[in-house]
Amino acid sequence: MSFFKIFKGWNTIDEPSNGTLSGKNFFALWSSLGVGLLVLSTGSFLIDFGYTNSILAVIIGSAVGSFLLALAGKIGSDNKIPSITSVNPTFGKIGVIIPAFFNIIQLIGWTTFEIMIMSKVIETISDNYIPNYISSVIIGIIIIIFGMIGPIRVIKRFIGQFVIWIVYTTSIILLVHVLINTNIQIFDISKIDMNFFGAFDIVIVMPISWLPLVADYNRFAKKSKTAFFGTFIGFTITNSILFAVGLLFGISEITELILSIQMIFFGLILLILLLDDIDNAYADAYSASISTLSIFPKLEQKHLIIGIIILSTYLSIAIPIVQYEIFLILIGAIFIPLFAVVIADYYLVDKEKYKIENINNSKLKIGRAAILSWILGLIVYYLFSPISPIYVQIDYSIGSVIPSFLIAFGTYLVIQKIKRQEKEDKSFVYKS
Repeated sequence: MSFFKIFKGWNTIDEPSNGTLSGKNFFALWSSLGVGLLVLSTGSFLIDFGYTNSILAVIIGSAVGSFLLALAGKIGSDNKIPSITSVNPTFGKIGVIIPAFFNIIQLIGWTTFEIMIMSKVIETISDNYIPNYISSVIIGIIIIIFGMIGPIRVIKRFIGQFVIWIVYTTSIILLVHVLINTNIQIFDISKIDMNFFGAFDIVIVMPISWLPLVADYNRFAKKSKTAFFGTFIGFTITNSILFAVGLLFGISEITELILSIQMIFFGLILLILLLDDIDNAYADAYSASISTLSIFPKLEQKHLIIGIIILSTYLSIAIPIVQYEIFLILIGAIFIPLFAVVIADYYLVDKEKYKIENINNSKLKIGRAAILSWILGLIVYYLFSPISPIYVQIDYSIGSVIPSFLIAFGTYLVIQKIKRQEKEDKSFVYKS
């Protein structure tokens, strides 16, 4: 039997996917993807914005971000298409190449980052007995095995039957631990101020960072409605818990954070977080292969997944990728205004063009309205984001994510309204 016959469970980018996953499966999947050492580390950055602002931002930011995530996923589950294909109807068959290219870069980067973090965990647990390069290779092999299994079986058998239980057990243990061992401040609503938006910006970035991937998995839904609620509820809960734990831990440096978590339950919690991070890395690699197929459709997906994982494993050993975390976040910001355009178009302009047969028959090469709206939203994000090289500081900031999303969303709708009005005027003149 050929080695590659082991690969099952996915459809190519052009084929509508059979509905095989339930709402419970998506609750398990997105609960799991909302957990990770990176989320704990990011949560520590909320300290600078004040306790009350941060707690409120964790609750609202997780809910709003997860709602947008579920909306993007619903496009995939309604039409059985992956995320990058859902960009085609607005950006065009040529226009989609640019976001697909950036998505490949960021996903390979995040796969590398995940492998690097997991190898650091193994190094810590083994008391430096297992070198970084060996642990990275071991992790890479495990992720390749996940690729052989395919996303459907990974979600149903590994995440749905096993990981979901340890995800919530671990999350609750971590939360109880920090609540017992931390001096908790009183939530004082009178202390809410403009710093809330800075904290909100940090929290909402996590669920929004999954926008370019969500439909790659939600396209396998039996029912779009249950997939929507499974995604929304699952990610909201775990993202909220992990950010709250990260805030109370107050440790942003990954190595120091790993050492602190190792002290809980004799390192068992750290080991469980390691297991959970494997599906995050796999999800990144799998979606990177789908974006690559959108540019090079003749390539074999099974070969792509193996190649991406091997490349990411090598990069995790050869390059200190942690230095490029900000760079990866800035690339990921590209998809905030991009999916604002897609969501606006699907839910408020025209759903019909997202059907797979209409996508395949579409003559749109470059969607100028979508690209203009996207660029305007992206400029706004970079102007308002403190980590951006062109950041412009203002006295009353409302963050960068909300303005970026709303500008792209609103601009696209205005352009569509103008185009529709022009078409109606021409039709009126012609009839007259």
